Amino acid sequence: SVVRAFERQKPSRMAEEAFAAGNQEFVKENWKGALDFFSKAADLDNHKAEYHLHKAAALMKLNNFESAIACCEKVLSFEPSNPKAFLRKGMILVQKGDFELARQALTDGQKADPTNKSFGTWLAKCKSEGPAAAVANPQLRMCDETLTSLLELHGNQGYALAETVIEFLHRKGDFFKSPALAVDMITSLARRYAEADSDNVSRPAGGGMRTLTMTMSASAKAALDKALKDREAALAEGAASGGGPAGIKPGTQCKLNGCSVVYCDEGSLTQESLHHPGAPVFHEGYKYWSCCSRKRTTDFTEFLGYTGCTRSLCVFQEDPTKKKKALCRYDFFQQGPTVTVSIYAKKVDPEQSSVRVSATRLQLALLFDFVNTFTLDVDLAGRVDPDGCRVEILAPKVEITLRKADGSSWAELGTLLTHEDADDA
Repeated sequence: SVVRAFERQKPSRMAEEAFAAGNQEFVKENWKGALDFFSKAADLDNHKAEYHLHKAAALMKLNNFESAIACCEKVLSFEPSNPKAFLRKGMILVQKGDFELARQALTDGQKADPTNKSFGTWLAKCKSEGPAAAVANPQLRMCDETLTSLLELHGNQGYALAETVIEFLHRKGDFFKSPALAVDMITSLARRYAEADSDNVSRPAGGGMRTLTMTMSASAKAALDKALKDREAALAEGAASGGGPAGIKPGTQCKLNGCSVVYCDEGSLTQESLHHPGAPVFHEGYKYWSCCSRKRTTDFTEFLGYTGCTRSLCVFQEDPTKKKKALCRYDFFQQGPTVTVSIYAKKVDPEQSSVRVSATRLQLALLFDFVNTFTLDVDLAGRVDPDGCRVEILAPKVEITLRKADGSSWAELGTLLTHEDADDA
């Protein structure tokens, strides 16, 4: 009986190993490799919801939406109230562009787990991305679905689809008998649907990278002004009295990510810290540290409990005036013709920060919290229209809106470039 019990457990263990390997490949953004491992795990343990949902996530990355939805439906067949299955299904349907079904799945999931704020976020995306007129008008909805299918047949390339449409009109009528009239018509239509504000972009004489003008919300400006006054007052007072030998108050927690050590006395200065040198990454429901590719979860409490991967001495205080490189959490999502990049940094100084963009590249350098600097240089996954890009500094984050140059769907933001590449723009 013991042997039989072990034999029953063996497929489960193999499934866990395949699932762990799939997570590693997913973090590396090897979607095909991750899909192979997640599929193996799901085959070995067919009633483990997590395996099917991770398989759905990999399929979504590969734009195989129908198979991804089928994975979610599989979970709901044996766990009808699984909120994660509803959430994943809704996310896939939003990516697919089927906002009506996405809204239904997300609403059902929200009923199953009202405490999960992700449902509200994705429902808001449905509202902002789904064309209300198309939903209200069945005929317009049908046209929208037809054009979406045509766009997919053209490899999600807007230029190729536009050429087919123009060629069709040329064959069917006299629309393009006059070249001048054709140019005027296309230009007029382009202007009608362009949302870019020419004042939003500062154009360099030589073209290439363009520096975007930053706008700042009233709440972000108020927070920065208040923090500046508080900082000036704190620096004027100097080190707090009654602290430890280095001006550290007992009970001060180590500044390193993931370290829970607190300062007790001078001996704490030589205490070893086990921490995460990387940045926290929250994307599409998953949470992990960029320095730990093997650990990935959808549960925030589990994420906070991840043990650090690097050892060094604890740090309880820093030079309040010394600028230093910092890591920021960032994320992106698509809304129809735009891609929005969110950099989660507070108290950003617009005078000492910059965001530059070209048709294929995004560069930014932010100064936040007075001393922290964050840089990002990305070779974008698709082409953008620099004239339609904008930057807004909000209280909790910086939002960069990139307008796509075509109708392609981005599976990722792009490829990170090294500092050595930075001068090749």
